Amino acid sequence: MEAEIVYFDPSVPKFLASKILKTLWKKVVFSRMGPIIHKKNYSFELENPNEVLTKTLIGGICGSDLHLIDLDFALNVAPTIVPSPSPRHMGHECVCQIVEIGKEVSKLKKGDRVVVQKGPSCFLHQQDNLCPRCDEGDFWLCEKAGQFADFTEYDAAGGWGTGFKYHENQLVALPDEITNDQAVLIEPLSCSLRGVLRAKPQAEDNVLVIGAGTIGLCTLASIKAINPDANTSVMAKYDFQAEAARKLGADEVIIGKNIEDYLEDKTNAVKYQGYFSNKTFLGGFDIIIDCVGTASTIQNSLRWAKGKGKVMVLGIDLKQGKLDYTSVWYQEVDLLGSLIHGTEDWKGEKKSTFEIVIELLKTKKIPPSISEIITHRYSISEFREAIKVAFNKRKSHAIKVIFDY
Repeated sequence: MEAEIVYFDPSVPKFLASKILKTLWKKVVFSRMGPIIHKKNYSFELENPNEVLTKTLIGGICGSDLHLIDLDFALNVAPTIVPSPSPRHMGHECVCQIVEIGKEVSKLKKGDRVVVQKGPSCFLHQQDNLCPRCDEGDFWLCEKAGQFADFTEYDAAGGWGTGFKYHENQLVALPDEITNDQAVLIEPLSCSLRGVLRAKPQAEDNVLVIGAGTIGLCTLASIKAINPDANTSVMAKYDFQAEAARKLGADEVIIGKNIEDYLEDKTNAVKYQGYFSNKTFLGGFDIIIDCVGTASTIQNSLRWAKGKGKVMVLGIDLKQGKLDYTSVWYQEVDLLGSLIHGTEDWKGEKKSTFEIVIELLKTKKIPPSISEIITHRYSISEFREAIKVAFNKRKSHAIKVIFDY
């Protein structure tokens, strides 16, 4: 099977050349010297009996994809140190249909619509000897993933191409009542839901969500699905994001307001002013979920949380940053983090985050209108324009940009 795909070549020479030239030549990443590769006849063949070939129906552009394209990462942070598959395929938010199956595939059949759940892990490579994290169901925390990456053919991303190859254990079949537009959001919804389940918002908790992009809005939808009585405020950067947050049930949206005044009014926190414009608060939000994840937003979150409050970091910044972490001991604030999805304790059972999201979509606890955050659609041949629109949110009013096949 041949497919048209776009992928990232993580070779050091391409990275360094592009990083050096980018300040003078913004489009270097798309040149022959750059790491973004577009091929119209990339070949996929069944080589192992548990593999399937798929055609892609929809693929999303994620913030992590944009970090790669913009070379917005450092080589001295933990995620860039552990090996990952090469080439690095993009588009882990994708909905596919199976077009061919290997002779030992038992969980799926030709014609099934599926979403992609797992990347390199024990579930794909050594199912008889799972590492402790995979044994618990948290395949994204696989302790051998770096070893598998050196030889794996399987990546958790095929959305930036008309077709792809997967191991059957990577895929989750979709029920008929889930639309393709809803299905492409199962992965970001699962990332958000996992963080919400770790933070455990309770009824009447004051919860602040920082950021109203895809992850921020999916986090809001997850909070309202799990505990609709939590009082949820959302910090949005743009008016169109604020409107989307209101439609998804935000109790209050903060945009163009002084967050410090809002914090004092909302939570009765007391502000203290130190030297050099240094400010902190006693009191604050019960839970803050940071969907931006920079050093400044994490530091603000720690100072805006009440004593024994929680800060959950869901936003991704692939650079080292400096922050004041003293609130962790000074105010006993719990600093938590979550990257993606896995297995959760759900109503007395162990369930994958994907299964829970599918259940919440089927029961409409996550409203069908969640798909309205999809704002732009492109073909894969228009990938440069799609990326441009995804980057330039202020002008394009983009939230979720997808490739629609």
